[in-house]
Amino acid sequence: MDNDTSHGVKDTEAGPILGLHPQTLRNKRSRGEGPPYYKIGRAVRYIKEDLYAYRDARKVQTKN
Repeated sequence: MDNDTSHGVKDTEAGPILGLHPQTLRNKRSRGEGPPYYKIGRAVRYIKEDLYAYRDARKVQTKN
């Protein structure tokens, strides 16, 4: 990854992308749920493309 998102974003930045509070992401992570993330030492980072894919996979199409 050579773009500016190579280091990922913190949960405080990831939350608004998904419409979730950062604590909700932390709770999901502790339960083994939620979007994929990287853990380097104590730092947790999300890749924006993964967040968008996670969000888009949960899209519900209503019947019109």
